This record gives sequence, structure tokens and C-alpha cells, in this order.
Amino acid sequence: METEIFAFDEARFSEVLIKALKNNQVIFRDGVAYWKKGLESTGIIQHVPLKKVQTLTSETFIKSLGSMQSSLQGTIVAAQAISTASIMMATIIQTQILSKKIEVVRSAVLQVSQTVNEQNILFYTDKVSEYLSVVQNLKLVLQSNEDIEVIESLANSVLAESMQLKSHILFFISNLISLIESGQIKDKQHLGLMLKFVQQMMEILPVGMHLEHILSHRLGQYQLSQTLIEDSHQKYATLLTKYRGYLNLMNNRVKSFELETSEVPYFNKIKQPALDLIANQIHVELLEKPAREQLSIPKKVS
Repeated sequence: METEIFAFDEARFSEVLIKALKNNQVIFRDGVAYWKKGLESTGIIQHVPLKKVQTLTSETFIKSLGSMQSSLQGTIVAAQAISTASIMMATIIQTQILSKKIEVVRSAVLQVSQTVNEQNILFYTDKVSEYLSVVQNLKLVLQSNEDIEVIESLANSVLAESMQLKSHILFFISNLISLIESGQIKDKQHLGLMLKFVQQMMEILPVGMHLEHILSHRLGQYQLSQTLIEDSHQKYATLLTKYRGYLNLMNNRVKSFELETSEVPYFNKIKQPALDLIANQIHVELLEKPAREQLSIPKKVS
């Protein structure tokens, strides 16, 4: 699949924006440049135009975003750290990357639900399926050219549903990792399917969380938007630490010959995608950096 990559069109930056960039006074959010909090100037500096940079042939979602992040380094202006989150989201919203990834995750969910016949797990896999639909709806609402005031009721409904289901998903994944770590799951096929599912959800969660943050921002809920991204970052970081802990434990057991690699084929299959996830650090761009940014709240026009 060929994916168009977009970058900020620096040739069309205003003089005010260029000067603010040089002074490290800018935050980019949802395609808009804002003044950082605490400055004399407040609100919007400029609605930033995008330009197509290149076309990327993407094989996997995470590798696509990792390649995108790498390829964008040469397009960044004035040696200032312009967040790539806006560019990533522009690409995700305007292409079929997210839809294709959702189908991959759906397949993983289906495999778990068909193989692991445990009522609690089945309940949460249903919630995951609902969440994937909501993430797709977040994308569609953000993709729409309709004025946000016209679809405000729909947008708020999708946002509320996303927040509720996200909590279910975070709880479920954390419990799954604990269950896997405890050694209570003896069936290696079940272990493999669950780890594959956990990995897939760790890849898609930062995207869903960032879409949620952006939709809230577009609705004019600036404080809520910031609270959402800070909370999402904290919870995802906790989950990633737990996941990384399990991976390190297994890797150390293999290295110390406590386990033969033939005993853990499921771990071997998940190891490289997990390393890609951690190395590409998409969660840093989509969660950590926006969580630390503080923009001046735009004043509403009465």
C-alpha cells in the first residue's frame, strides 16, 4: 500500500510564526500553531498548511510510522523540535493506514475469543471490538469537512464512548499481562494468541488516545483535551513498563538458559514487533510530548 506523507509547508509560514519558532514559543496541535502558555501573546498564531513530502510503501503500521518519523527529520524548520504528532495524525486521518491496522487487531481479537473460552476474557474482547469501532469513528469525525458545531452532539458522543471503553481496555491488557506473567496459562497456543493481541493493542492505543485528545481540542474543550492526553500518557506509560518488564524477564530467562527457545515459540514471534514498538517510540510523539506541552488557551469569541 502506498501512503502519502505530509509535512508542514514552511514556505507558507507567516513571519510571526517563523520568529516564534526561532524563539521556541510554538506548539502545534491539530494543524494549528499556538503560542506556548506563559507568553504575552496568546491563542492561535497560524493555521498551518501541509504539503506532500513523499510516498511511502508501508508493510506494517508501526514500521510505517517509524519510517515516517525518520523521513520527516529533514523537513523540520529552524532546527526547532516541531512535534511530528500533527503530521502523523494528518497522514493517519487522510489515508487507510488506521483502517488496515484495525482489521489486523480485529483478527487478533477474533483468534483469542474463538480459542480462549473464558467468560471474563470473552467479555473484554467484546469491549475491544467496540473500542476499535469507536477509534474508526474518531477518525471519521476528524476526517469530516463538516463544521464541528454541526456535528458537536455526535462528536461528544463518540468522545465519551471512547473514554469509557479505553478504561476497559487498559484494565484488560494489564490483567492479561499479569495472567501471562504468573504462568497460569499453560497452553502455549493460548499464550501466543494473547501476547499477539497485547502487542497489537499496544500499537494502536497511542493512536486512539491521540485522536481522542485532538477531537476534544477541536470541540473547544481545551482543558479537558490537555487532561485527557496527560492521563492517557500516564496510563500508557504504566502499561508499557509492565509489558517491557515481562519481555525483559522472558529474554533474561532465555539468555540464562532457564528456558529453551523451543519452549517459548510465542515469545520469539512477538520479540521483534515488541522491540520495534519500543524503539520507534510512537507513544513519545503521540502521548508524552503533547502531555508535556502547555499552550495558551484560545479565547472564545462572544
